[in-house]
Amino acid sequence: MSEATSESVQQSNGRVETSHHPETDPKRRDKNYYGIPPIKRAHWTWQVPLYFWLGGIGAGTQLFATVAQLLGHKDEALTRVSRYTVLLTMLLSPVLLIWDLGRPERFYNMLRILKLRSPMSTQSWSLFTFGNLGGLIAARQAAEDGLLFGDNVLSRLVIRLIPARLLTVLAMPVGLFVGFNTGNLVSATSVPIWARNWMLMGPTFLASGVSTALSWLSLVLHLGHWGEEKTLRVLHRAEKAVILIEGALIGASLIRMSRWSKPLFSKEVAPLFVGGTLIAGIAAPFALLAGKESRSKSMLASVLALAGGLAFRFAIIAAGRKSADDPEAYFTFASGESAPQPEDKI
Repeated sequence: MSEATSESVQQSNGRVETSHHPETDPKRRDKNYYGIPPIKRAHWTWQVPLYFWLGGIGAGTQLFATVAQLLGHKDEALTRVSRYTVLLTMLLSPVLLIWDLGRPERFYNMLRILKLRSPMSTQSWSLFTFGNLGGLIAARQAAEDGLLFGDNVLSRLVIRLIPARLLTVLAMPVGLFVGFNTGNLVSATSVPIWARNWMLMGPTFLASGVSTALSWLSLVLHLGHWGEEKTLRVLHRAEKAVILIEGALIGASLIRMSRWSKPLFSKEVAPLFVGGTLIAGIAAPFALLAGKESRSKSMLASVLALAGGLAFRFAIIAAGRKSADDPEAYFTFASGESAPQPEDKI
């Protein structure tokens, strides 16, 4: 027997002690599955929830701007802010994703082939496509604003060659997929709290993304004293409606997750989920928007909704880690107890 083996196996009162048995290793006493979680928790750090948040803002902004365009509403300030917002979010999102991956070539390798059944592959391709479309549209806007080459032949050439209105329509479904698929990325796992809610995770993330996007547009237009009154009124009403939808989807998700939603109410995650998401990000903004309209109340509601959307994503990731570390949650989920029951409404 080697020296390393002899050190790891000892005799104590006739019982063999090993470094991995809960009955003999005091460091792992009172732990299931030999003290080892049955599945690995997600390694994601702060870059991923921030990337989810920015991706949602970009998707929601594209949706609102495209709908406004299709309905014939012309507001130069709204168009300008939305185009630059999409560009900014699509520049930062790949940076954050590559930062989390550790090496830039990993993102490149995901673009070498498209796997339609892989949420990570489809998300990488949708980011690439949405980012390029958003970049072209923003380049056209920059040329119109005299920021690209000044007022010269090159600017006029860019304006002539880039069909911004067509590209805006083409970018909308890709942008919506970016916002929706961030939820699919977490639900396509074996983590109980995420996998149980696979049906509603994508729609909930998308609704939250649209909510934060509307709040961002409203906040920027108010801060700059830009935009028409009609635009601000529409944003005000849209914010209230989408917050209600987001709250309903989160409530339905909690019902769907059932017992596996406990990590969201743990002492570590509850401040983010209950305090940051439900109270500060949904209840408070809706109460502010439901009253008499004012610039200060609208700006405060927008800031709270933006912070709540970010808190929601951090809470979901943190709850997923706790769920993955819980052997009982995984074994009850994997044993079939998570299968839809006749009494399930969701």
